[in-house]
Amino acid sequence: MKIVFLFPGRGRDVRADGQSDGSTPREFFYGMSALDTDGHAVSFADNRRDPDGAWPLAHLKWEILRNRIMHYGTSAERVRAVSDELRRNDLALSFTDGFSLSLGRHARRFGATARLAGGFHGISTFTERTPAPFRAAAEARTRAGLHGLDHCFFFGAADRQYAIDTYGLDPARTSLFRFGIDTDFWCPARPEEDEQDGGVFSAGSDPSRDYATLLSAGIEAPIRILSGLTLPDPVPANVEQISGSFHGIAITDLVLRDIYRRAAVVAVPLLDVLQPTGYSVALQAMACGKPLVISDFRGLWDRDAFVSGENCFLVPHGDPAALREAVETLLGDADLRARIGAAARTTAERTFPLARMNGSVRELVAAATDASSEAA
Repeated sequence: MKIVFLFPGRGRDVRADGQSDGSTPREFFYGMSALDTDGHAVSFADNRRDPDGAWPLAHLKWEILRNRIMHYGTSAERVRAVSDELRRNDLALSFTDGFSLSLGRHARRFGATARLAGGFHGISTFTERTPAPFRAAAEARTRAGLHGLDHCFFFGAADRQYAIDTYGLDPARTSLFRFGIDTDFWCPARPEEDEQDGGVFSAGSDPSRDYATLLSAGIEAPIRILSGLTLPDPVPANVEQISGSFHGIAITDLVLRDIYRRAAVVAVPLLDVLQPTGYSVALQAMACGKPLVISDFRGLWDRDAFVSGENCFLVPHGDPAALREAVETLLGDADLRARIGAAARTTAERTFPLARMNGSVRELVAAATDASSEAA
């Protein structure tokens, strides 16, 4: 079978060269190599590619402006740009919310013959930031996009159920995609190289990050935040924001792994959303053997795997005092940090390995190409 993966090319293009020598983690390709091993003809296309032609480019500029006004990101022209791939392949897999909805709404009008499977990291939050005057239009477009896909897959069970209940999806046309990480790449430092800086690290640019709670917690240790978001004022003097660069050097995966390893604690503060946000940072940190403090929120993607006080600290969402207590408890007890970190590493290896995601992508291909498939 010919299968095309659709996701933003920037970042993947750079990481593709590092797959063979282990200098980049393999989870960013969502199981492509597993399907290649199975004998499928697998390729990927950049869903941020610009279309050819003066009119499509002009229309794309209008779409970009419209999306900024609406706070809602879909585009017919991005679909037009990959329409050849949608005719050459048997199955198209999209891994970003906005493009998945765009695919469902527009692919057939551009002659797509491939079956269309769209993935969603947070459909429950996709329209909530749209201003009230545009909300009805955004929800109608979301419904049309979901129903235009042959199959919809979700990274969180709560988010999936929200889509079924809110937009009337047939559960048999949906499934859960179980994320996994490359625990060979994301791993603890060797003992002789383990140099911790005694600080707290947090990362992520999703709007569901709750940096306001982190900054108001009154943690006195140095805090580094890697994010493209604007941090809420006032920013305490002990907080350093890393916005896509580290001392002038691009944040590569190797640099990010080193930042995880040097941190004493990794904190992932999250709003109480259904979206399964924060999973990449949390699992990467756990795989690096770091003690994790994470908000207990509605979209927690695998509640059974997180046992507070054993392999992480779960704290109530939006509670600065609880967040500070958990972080300071860990900072003040090296033996506790070592125990929680070791258990976190074991959880990452046993519960969230790359094989988990490889199994999910195989199940997805089977479900998306079988019209009579049951819900996963």
